[in-house]
Amino acid sequence: MNETRLILIRHGQTAWNAQGRVQGGGSLDALGKEQAQKLAARLVTEPISHIYSSPALRAKQTARATANVLGLNIHQSSLLKDLDYGRFAGAFIQDVQKEAPGLFEQWRDSPETVTFENGENLGNLRRRINKFIANINKFHPGGTILAATHDSPIRIAASIALGLPDSEHKQDYLKAPLASVTSILIKADSAVLEIFRDTAHLQGINA
Repeated sequence: MNETRLILIRHGQTAWNAQGRVQGGGSLDALGKEQAQKLAARLVTEPISHIYSSPALRAKQTARATANVLGLNIHQSSLLKDLDYGRFAGAFIQDVQKEAPGLFEQWRDSPETVTFENGENLGNLRRRINKFIANINKFHPGGTILAATHDSPIRIAASIALGLPDSEHKQDYLKAPLASVTSILIKADSAVLEIFRDTAHLQGINA
């Protein structure tokens, strides 16, 4: 049976990343745009047939660099959205630590127990990513598909492939660096992590 290959890329750097904000917005800054170009150069030899992106501008901008090189359209998917941090989206991380220290510590130590006010929890995100993976395998069997998304969705996808619970979500070994490449081989009843957190294409760029 043919395997479907899903290549997940995290968006490039935004001003919000540089400022230490909880994600939820922002567009690529000068470094982020350079990272997106490096990603495109890394991916140009891959047999990618379709490109999907989170609706977020930073993800679409990152996907666009590769789409332009490959001559492909971008299909927007809400399933690839970042975790919804609710009222904390866009806040400075240091302000969240001061305003809601208990929540900050809970998110750090027991992330699977947190539901963000006016937002969502990791269970919601895992269901979205599971659905996206299933859809890719259904509609593009045996293909190589690119998806531009965010740190938390990539952490979840890797956790699904590795059989890890959401309690591991905040561990450093799961973090997807900006403009990194992760790939998963999808079978009928399983997913296997092939490449994880690859940033070799970013050598020479100072973040």
